[in-house]
Amino acid sequence: MSTDLALWARLRDVLLLQRRETRLLLASVTADSFGTGIFTATSVLFFTTVRGFSVSAVGLAISLGSLCAFFLGPRIGALADRVGPQKSLIVLFGVRAVGYGLYLLAEQYWLFVVLACVVTTADRASPAINQALMGRLFEAKDRATILGTVFSARNGAIVLGSLAATLPVVTGSSALYLVGIGVNAASFIVAALLVARLQVPEAEPAATGRDKERRGGASPLHDRRYLAITVVNGVAQTHNTILSLVLPLWIVHATSSPKWSLTALLALNGALAMAAQVPVNRMFADFSAALRASALGGAAVCAACLAYAGAGAVGDAWVALAVLVVAMLAHTAGESLFIASTPLSFELAPKESLGRYLSFYNLGRVGQDLVGPLLIVGPLVDRGTPIWLLVGVVVLLGGLAPWALLKDDALAANGRSTR
Repeated sequence: MSTDLALWARLRDVLLLQRRETRLLLASVTADSFGTGIFTATSVLFFTTVRGFSVSAVGLAISLGSLCAFFLGPRIGALADRVGPQKSLIVLFGVRAVGYGLYLLAEQYWLFVVLACVVTTADRASPAINQALMGRLFEAKDRATILGTVFSARNGAIVLGSLAATLPVVTGSSALYLVGIGVNAASFIVAALLVARLQVPEAEPAATGRDKERRGGASPLHDRRYLAITVVNGVAQTHNTILSLVLPLWIVHATSSPKWSLTALLALNGALAMAAQVPVNRMFADFSAALRASALGGAAVCAACLAYAGAGAVGDAWVALAVLVVAMLAHTAGESLFIASTPLSFELAPKESLGRYLSFYNLGRVGQDLVGPLLIVGPLVDRGTPIWLLVGVVVLLGGLAPWALLKDDALAANGRSTR
């Protein structure tokens, strides 16, 4: 018993759980992500089978929503810098609660499109504002740990939400689909109430003109370093497109691996990502280490692409499965390493403009959502090995780019930031 208590005490200290703001933040993220897990697993089926929209019509609405998020995200970030990340995040949670709740009434396609634009914009803006809030709550020395803890909590809650969505998916019950949509909407109300209880320090005074010049200007558009890591973030997010869109088609249609291996591999990814993120983040906690994490992440995803291509060339089902397991291990390692490079987006941003800069950085993810499916999914599934090799090399070069560009930067020379 004493050993268990000592282990729990050690874990609590490592994960910063002794701090009230950590517990509230994790509870908020868990509520948000649980609802998201339910919605992600059921949304396409709900809109196509219950509402009767075509798959292409649903895809068009989601694409329009991503386009809105691409243009409005930085403006929401700039607004968050003025009114504060806590208030901004509460408003975004409110918008998401109302928007997803109105999906219950969206029987006309035009209303569905309007709501998709609203909720997708709020969805895509929220992570950057949440990170800006973490930047206000936690010092640089704790930032890698809290980012890893939040990502782990998010992964775990999404998995639980996906499992909860099994019932409506299996039964096809319209009523259960509606319940799932309602639970997702309610989850944002819970998240908003938890964030409202946080005691957030006041923002530090704005940087001087000289400090702004050193950091590359007041706008990320004028900062070549920040533009570079934003583009790299978009390239790095290729691993998400592969995981969510390419693998289901590749495993079922291009490999001899058993069809059940898809869900097993996705479960393996979720479990490993949840377990590994905190220790990986702690290993790459400072600026120079985050540069190495980006480079290693690119190498790992490149290795995964090579293994995925190899799985398509294997005739035996069990050998193909074994190759896919190796690919997923490399894929998960790359995913965790790229997440561990996230502190770069904090360290290169002026603290008084954190919301604007992080929202701009998040455009990499939004851009991948917009163009990734078009540029990657069809070519990978149709042409196989040559495109896998090309994608692997592109991600490898993208991961190496921050290290090549910033390894001699003053922040890298100084090691851990004290901001």
